[in-house]
This record gives sequence, structure tokens and C-alpha cells, in this order.
Amino acid sequence: KVRIYKIMSVSKESKEWVPKHRLCDAPGSWFCPGQYPPGLQKVLKEKKDFRQLEDFNAKAEDDSEYQKKYFEHLSDPEKAKRRAEIRERKERERAQRERAGNGDTIDLDKKSRAKRSLTKAQIREINQDWQDTSITSKLYEIIKSNDIDSLAYFLQEEPHVAHVRSKDGRGPMFWAHEMGRKSIVSLLKTHGVSEKLRDKDGITPLELGDDEL
Repeated sequence: KVRIYKIMSVSKESKEWVPKHRLCDAPGSWFCPGQYPPGLQKVLKEKKDFRQLEDFNAKAEDDSEYQKKYFEHLSDPEKAKRRAEIRERKERERAQRERAGNGDTIDLDKKSRAKRSLTKAQIREINQDWQDTSITSKLYEIIKSNDIDSLAYFLQEEPHVAHVRSKDGRGPMFWAHEMGRKSIVSLLKTHGVSEKLRDKDGITPLELGDDEL
């Protein structure tokens, strides 16, 4: 783990202190490591030295969850990329709410969800448009990797994508059943996705199993 600190509002006194307290290995030497000013001592006392993940002899706090996520990101970079995008969007939204400073975050979220809600007519129209797109590909990969957090955020931002269909007539609900993603099936149901729709072969999501194509 690496903790990176950005020190804000450095005082003029500290800025002047640094060049006066460089430790050179010899007079006139170019190698003169700096020192941290006294004002940073409180922060530095709370630091933890870097430790390699392979250092099994070191005694430290349990970071098994961190290691698990770290190696998951190595094995599935696309999933890591999606998670990073979600974090960035949430951070931007948080910053926008702070700038607004009106303290009515919940009301704003409700208005936003209401604005994005779909009518039954709109859902039927989406269901009738069968084509392979970048959105269907993205949804398939998210469901395949069982990345329910990314899917939940995607549907929150773009609820209509829950109802898209690929060229063969299948969509998120079909893939969720086909791959045995029970939690994703439940999530799609909350967005009003039907389990009774049929693909080009007349098959419904409920008829699909892990061993079916």
C-alpha cells in the first residue's frame, strides 16, 4: 500500500526553512537531501513504512481484502477500469454537490432518478430494436465478470440500457440467467426487465441454464 499526501497551504516560514536545512554529504556537493520542516512532524509520526506483499515475516494489520482486490485487478484490468470510472464519477458528483452547497442531496437524487425513469412505451420501443452495439458488448462483459457494482452504477446513470437487445434478441436478463448471475437477475428485475421476452429462437431467459447456449 502507498499513501501519498499533498500538503496544502504551506507557510512562508516552512518554505524558507527547507533550503536552509539541507544535509550535503560534503561542502559544495550536489547531493543534498532535504529535510521535512517542523510543521510536518505530526503527520510523519503517523506514517507507516512501506512493506512488500511478499514480506510474510512482517507483522502488520490484516490486508487480505486489499490483496484480493489488487490481484483481481491484475487478472481483470477491464473490471478495474470500470471501477476507476465509477470512483471518478462519484467524486465529480460529490464535488458538484459541495459547490452547490444547498444541502438537499437526497432531493436532487430523487429528481434525477425521476427524470431518467422510463415509460412502458419507451421500454417496448427499446425491446424491439435488436442490434449488436458497444453497449450490448459492454453489458455482456460486465455480466460475464459478475461485476454487479459496475452494472448497478451503469443502470443508475443510464436506466434504458437494462432493456437493450443484441442482434439475436438476447439482452442483460438472458445473459444473467445463462451465466447463473442471481444477484444481477434481481437487480435487473428492480429496473423492470422482463423474464418473459423471447429471443430469435423463441427462448425466454427463464429457459436458459448454465449449460445452455
